[in-house]
Amino acid sequence: MFADSFHPTIDGAVVAMDIAAEGLEKRGHEVVVLAPNPQAKVTYKRKVHYLPSREFKNYPGYRFVISPSDMLEFLRNEKVEVVHSHGLASMGILSLTAARALRIPHVLTFHTMANESVKYYSPLPIRQDFMISLVWTYLRNLLKRPEVVIAPSAPTRDELLENGVVMKSCEVVPTGVDCQKYSPERYDKSFLERYGLVGKRVLLHVGRLSLEKRLDVVLEGVAKIGPRVPDLRLLVVGKGPAEQDYKELAKKLGITDRVIFTGFLPDEDMPKAYASAEILVIASTFETQGLVVLEALASGTPVAGARYRAIPEFIQEGKNGCLFELDSCAEAIQRCLLRSDSMMINAVSTARDYSVDSCCAKLEKCYEKSAQILADSS
Repeated sequence: MFADSFHPTIDGAVVAMDIAAEGLEKRGHEVVVLAPNPQAKVTYKRKVHYLPSREFKNYPGYRFVISPSDMLEFLRNEKVEVVHSHGLASMGILSLTAARALRIPHVLTFHTMANESVKYYSPLPIRQDFMISLVWTYLRNLLKRPEVVIAPSAPTRDELLENGVVMKSCEVVPTGVDCQKYSPERYDKSFLERYGLVGKRVLLHVGRLSLEKRLDVVLEGVAKIGPRVPDLRLLVVGKGPAEQDYKELAKKLGITDRVIFTGFLPDEDMPKAYASAEILVIASTFETQGLVVLEALASGTPVAGARYRAIPEFIQEGKNGCLFELDSCAEAIQRCLLRSDSMMINAVSTARDYSVDSCCAKLEKCYEKSAQILADSS
């Protein structure tokens, strides 16, 4: 597996890769990882080969590879049979190079809507519409090359096709959720006590604190309904480059006493956070899947989510959550709070359809299909 972003940086692509790797290992496979060399390495449970890299200054925590170094030698020594890229940038290109050099199948998971993120982090002073057009040109050129492109949701696949992306094969395979780890049974009163939230109506937001995640919409929603729900609190889990911007917005909106920024939480605390909150709120229009949605549902926590891209694939209005346009977040939060108890069972039921094992079984079929496509083209 090739990764553009990797520990200690944590984002949706990193989490998805970790879940897939662990699920595949349980099914008898061996996984090795290639990643940009970080400034500070962390302990990781599987073999990682780091490549020389530099920091991407427009997005703190991200790095791009500057040399393939001994990439091919490592892959040959490991007797790699399939290359699976979780990145679209430098590692996406290098993964294709490696697969062609070794004549093995290449699979790429499309985690990131790069056409949207570029407007926030472009290093070039180019007009936004022109930059987005360049990104789509790049994506069309990149995604025509893997034997199989994996879209984490049907809306993501459809958006690629609607924008003229031609692929050898595109399969929809969501990242699975561990329904034993994430469960209503993980409710923990002591977790709420830690943040002074016992007896409060707790909204949860989980994700990297970056501009494209649109936490501003959630903060404005809390400010709007706060006077009508005096015990409402928002627990914001995560860190990122826009953290200070969001803290300043909370102050400007006069809701600093209602918003708790926890930073990153240890892995063992995340199930407690989901199960101890009343609802999850996500306003991002950026999600190719939104794994946090499935983690919340598995925890019995309904979701108030933006009616955009992948989120409506998992949320049904009034059954396991509520959907909203960006100008109606507050109303959706209120609807969700009114029916949160009655939606719990449906939330858990939805998540069970996306177990890690079932999603990894689909991933295996993608690997098999990629090998067949490569053999047929030889």
